Amino acid sequence: MNLQRLASTLPMLTFAATAFAASPAVNERDPSREWIDIPWNLRYVLFINSEKYMREGIAASRRFNALDGKQGKDHVYHDIEELFINMKQVVPAKKGKIAVALITFDRTGRVTNEDSAFSGFTGKLSAIESFVLIRPDEAQTKPYGFGEWDQGIPGDVSFSPALCITIDSHRYEKYWRQNDYRGNVGCREWTAQLYRPEEPYIDVTTYSKRGNFIGELVGWARFEDRPRPVIGMQGKQWLCLHECPAGESPGVISNIRAWTRKHNFPIPVRPKRQPVYPDANYKDDLNEFRDYD
Repeated sequence: MNLQRLASTLPMLTFAATAFAASPAVNERDPSREWIDIPWNLRYVLFINSEKYMREGIAASRRFNALDGKQGKDHVYHDIEELFINMKQVVPAKKGKIAVALITFDRTGRVTNEDSAFSGFTGKLSAIESFVLIRPDEAQTKPYGFGEWDQGIPGDVSFSPALCITIDSHRYEKYWRQNDYRGNVGCREWTAQLYRPEEPYIDVTTYSKRGNFIGELVGWARFEDRPRPVIGMQGKQWLCLHECPAGESPGVISNIRAWTRKHNFPIPVRPKRQPVYPDANYKDDLNEFRDYD
């Protein structure tokens, strides 16, 4: 494992995650309530999905959280999507609207969103490698989980460690369907582009024979990363979703060739396959890791 990469990525996990500070939580022995005591380096977290599926996800999240403590259910964390209801932004496209939900942080981990739903929250990384938002009265309120710190493929630092969501745990396995509506771009594809500083933008397009689209994924950046546009192709339209260049607002890129020429960017190139980093490409590394366990 490249410890220098880990330290510069999110100095968030020392290799074995041995240094964590127990907060005055509900249960001092519960690792889901113990926070790793290392500097916070997440500048933002960006959730992307179709407007339809994000809207459905918000409703499902509210139902999930409402059941906590009832009917014998005791969730480890509340689900974050419930908080997106008033802060999601919609980017229109002819092939279907894309929704984004952005959480921003300062260097202490404090959430800086102006939306009242996020007031008072601070980001933490737990001893079970989950990213959560906690309130000052954390002993009385349950944290909201919003991602996992995934070590990826043992020894590979080109696309890991990465901030991932639940769907990513399936996206890279052998039974993943290439035509899945959630798309073939996930946390590994995002992170690989993030870790290459020469990349002028982050492309989240799922390139498909049935038509290109933007699926469900989470993106993130560190304080050390310069702002980079997040772009993707929805149907036949290119969209800029976040950190658009030269003060441009998120929306349709009317002509990708003119846009890239204007900003001195290369034209996006379709990868040979997607997902770009499936587990199948790293069988030896994975087997070695499992044998070691």
